[in-house]
Amino acid sequence: MSASLLPRRLVLCARRRRTQLSPAFSHSSSSRILRSFATASSSAQQPPSATPSLATDLQAGAVLHGFQVQRVQRVPEFDLTAVQLKHQKTGAHYMHVFKDDTNNVFNVGFHTPVTDSTGVPHILEHTTLCGSERYPVRDPFFKMLNRSMSTFMNALTGNDYTMYPFSTQNPVDFQNLMDVYLDSTFAPKLRELDFKQEGWRLEHQKHDDPNSPLIFKGVVYNEMKGALSDLGSLFYTRSQQHLYPGGTNSHVSGGDPENITDLTHQQLLDFHATHYHPSNARFFTYGSFPLESHLKAIDARISKFEPITLKKDAETVRFDSPKLVRATCPSDSLADADKQTKMSVSFLTNEQLDSTETFAVGVLTSLLLDGAAAPMYKALIETNIGSDYAVTTGYSQEARITSVAFGLQGIRSADVQKVEDIVMRVLNQAAQTGFDPARVESVIHQTELGLKHRTASFGMSIGQQVMSNWVHGGDPIEFLKVSERIEKIRADITRPRFFEGMIEKYFLKNKHRLVFVMEPDEEYSAKLHANEERRLAEKVQALTEADKAKIFEDGIQLAKSQEAKEDISCLPTLTIADIPAEGATYPVRTSLQGGIPVQWRSTATNGVSYVSIAKNVDAMPKHLKPFMPLYANALGSLNTRNHDLPVLDEAIRKHTGGISTSITSHSSPTSLDTEHTTLTFSSNSLDKNVPAMYHLIGEVAAQTKWTDLERLRTVVLTAANDASQSVVQNGHRFAMRAASSGLARSANTTETLAGLEQVKFLGALARNGVEGIESIAEKLREISDLVAGSNALTKASVVSETTAQPAHTRALDGLVSSLGWKAPSADVLAMQAAAEAFMPTFGNTFHALPLAVNFTSRTFLGVPYTHPDSPALQLLCSLLTHHNLHREIREKGGAYGAGAAYSPIDGGTISLWSYRDPPAGLARTLDAYDGAVRWASQGFPGGNVGGRELDEAKLSAFQGVDRPVSASEEGQGGFRLGITDEMRQERRERLVGCGLDQVVDVARRYLGDGKSAVAVLGAREDGEKLVAEDAGKWTLSG
Repeated sequence: MSASLLPRRLVLCARRRRTQLSPAFSHSSSSRILRSFATASSSAQQPPSATPSLATDLQAGAVLHGFQVQRVQRVPEFDLTAVQLKHQKTGAHYMHVFKDDTNNVFNVGFHTPVTDSTGVPHILEHTTLCGSERYPVRDPFFKMLNRSMSTFMNALTGNDYTMYPFSTQNPVDFQNLMDVYLDSTFAPKLRELDFKQEGWRLEHQKHDDPNSPLIFKGVVYNEMKGALSDLGSLFYTRSQQHLYPGGTNSHVSGGDPENITDLTHQQLLDFHATHYHPSNARFFTYGSFPLESHLKAIDARISKFEPITLKKDAETVRFDSPKLVRATCPSDSLADADKQTKMSVSFLTNEQLDSTETFAVGVLTSLLLDGAAAPMYKALIETNIGSDYAVTTGYSQEARITSVAFGLQGIRSADVQKVEDIVMRVLNQAAQTGFDPARVESVIHQTELGLKHRTASFGMSIGQQVMSNWVHGGDPIEFLKVSERIEKIRADITRPRFFEGMIEKYFLKNKHRLVFVMEPDEEYSAKLHANEERRLAEKVQALTEADKAKIFEDGIQLAKSQEAKEDISCLPTLTIADIPAEGATYPVRTSLQGGIPVQWRSTATNGVSYVSIAKNVDAMPKHLKPFMPLYANALGSLNTRNHDLPVLDEAIRKHTGGISTSITSHSSPTSLDTEHTTLTFSSNSLDKNVPAMYHLIGEVAAQTKWTDLERLRTVVLTAANDASQSVVQNGHRFAMRAASSGLARSANTTETLAGLEQVKFLGALARNGVEGIESIAEKLREISDLVAGSNALTKASVVSETTAQPAHTRALDGLVSSLGWKAPSADVLAMQAAAEAFMPTFGNTFHALPLAVNFTSRTFLGVPYTHPDSPALQLLCSLLTHHNLHREIREKGGAYGAGAAYSPIDGGTISLWSYRDPPAGLARTLDAYDGAVRWASQGFPGGNVGGRELDEAKLSAFQGVDRPVSASEEGQGGFRLGITDEMRQERRERLVGCGLDQVVDVARRYLGDGKSAVAVLGAREDGEKLVAEDAGKWTLSG
């Protein structure tokens, strides 16, 4: 339902050519809290066109439905017009962005600073969505997920703000969702039982057995236990707490489990009354729908409120001198035992509200850190002192006072002082020598290129990313004027010592400097558990008999409310009639170019070209397949025969938006017996740089020097670190992949390439194989030779404007000729199609990992995309999620999330899953899976599922089917997956026409026989206990 936000940070891509930096709207991929934004973009889905006429008619001073227009501003770089308004009675702030984009956005945000770590804004964000005055049903937010065709719905908690965004292409849907969001935020029920379910509670382990022990339960409580078991998140959180003493950032806004259990229901009510008020609100809308209807609806909701005076935030206490802080964390069983220390050197920098200075500090940070030519990269990464930059590294723009950090993870404890000395030495040197003007220009080029991308999520990106600046008093329109900041910095850098002066001001002469060190403690988890047991014992000891009786009664009442059948007719809904009969298509043409098939998609791209070149690697020998992700990572990260990496990297940044190399596997849309494993090179560039882009792709693909052993060592360490960190954030996906791996051919390959098997493989290489780097290099060279000499299918895709296609034609001819790739003969295609039969295997495996929560999956074998049963299986998964698993595992069991997922092009598997599930509830979760299968196979007994619920499942399915796509994605379903327009339309019609009897039938046939595989990711002690109790039934791995 909800998530906490990642701070907006510069993305560091120093060792990955595939990551594109867009400083206009940028954010980090790692931080203290829980969900990242979709990748920010800089141009909306629709091609440029005239702004709706009302925008040109509005003038400052005009009043519309209680809102006074303060400012109207054209922002040409994004082809939009922004209007700033203020509610006359309450003072609520409003910004509307007029743009000819059908993917319309709503967002309401509140400034929610905290004075403790009880997680009150996070728990409030959950509880507001558990019923409101107009919609008094339990969890209207979750129920609206399948009564809508939204393209995005969520609620998110940041360090000192909370926001509720959604987007949709349907005007009726927009009004429906806006009404639910407004009622949920300004008139929530905030019932005590909902607080206990979502936040925390004392409850008997078996809620209906007063003799079973009392334990802590609660969705947010378990969510944050899981979040802080992520070593990266823990490091970021504790570092920020020490960097910002005295202010809101010195606390954990999402909640620290140690403090969450101190929060009372009354404190929650008080926080809502003082913070969820129009005087403290920022409203944002975007798109092509009429502004006046938005204003009218919002004014009707908020005009009953009287204005309030807002309390001033606590100030961060500035350091008198630099500080050193040491902390501990759990050890990581997947990492080198001798190199698990993390450290960073952090500085408070400028006021976030100065957008020009913020942009300049962002460029400076990128120059120091980003790319193989960056001085910090050379000094910290290439020397292999650690495995990767620390997660805090980069420029954080989340707080009112921004910060910059430089650090490493995966270092020896003895190297802490060495790393600090290196950081300060690099800063001193940069203050003396400055930066190559060509590097400065490449950073600015990345920003300018980012302005041109036409993506589907642009409105949502700015609607979210503007919020943290806005709640601190920033000007949301100035935030959008990126071109002015580019012009300003181009003028500034002509001044002597511009960046050098900034280095001295913000780093060398800055007393607010924190060296934060986190080292593993073998007893950390045991101490954490003992602390929880102590807090629990203190709570229980303080209970009176009356308290105990109330706890038991509350448990009974909560269970009853979770089981109760509700009348949800008060909730608005779309109908099946709102689903278009035909889906959107993106016509393409195909031609032979240089002997290989090329798919051409002509569309409005704002002068940007997108290229993908794919080569089938099904025939790769088995012993080399685990090395293929590392091979893809290494391309573009090593020297080539023509250039050293720093020179190559700068050329890529100067001429392209990055070159990415990926290795993927999927099943055929028509048969699970056929899989396609593909190596894909992708890039984008301004049309004028098309020849240079192809030349660089060719250099990366064919001229990489596998003798560049030191840089290869860096690639191995970084890949292993990234893989390990991804498990905690995406544990349910790893559980599903692990469970699916024995059921279908492509799922088995996916597990090898991107599952726990790959995580463990990379970890072993980092721990043991780096010393034998020559052997790793030989394996990668062998893969390179096989790719170059293979006659396997090669194809290309170009998405561009028609005028750019002649340049692509010439460049493609040259690239294919230089690589020697060609279309395969008929006998080669036949050999690729002829594969050994794959025999499914079923079993239960517990994967032991350093986790405080569980991630689980039970997986069944289904059918491919075009099979007549495929639509029914998709609808079955929606019904299982919304009418069974969410209630049984999330609401009752306290897991952060649960559901069912069908993967028609990744092995055709059906997976039941849980996310951040309390370990004590494992048996309950596995029983819930059994119960869900029985419930569906028996025809959904209980009267909770009928025609209306099936229609809702169809609406939910079409959210994905009809989602808007970015220009770069147009036509890619056919190119990458082999799904034709005819296949999509046929499946669309089957989805609309599917009956409930068909859904019950597929449940019986594919789930009812009990043949499944189960995977659990959790702590070793829990796995050992499970295996001991069910000897012969479970296997312990890891």
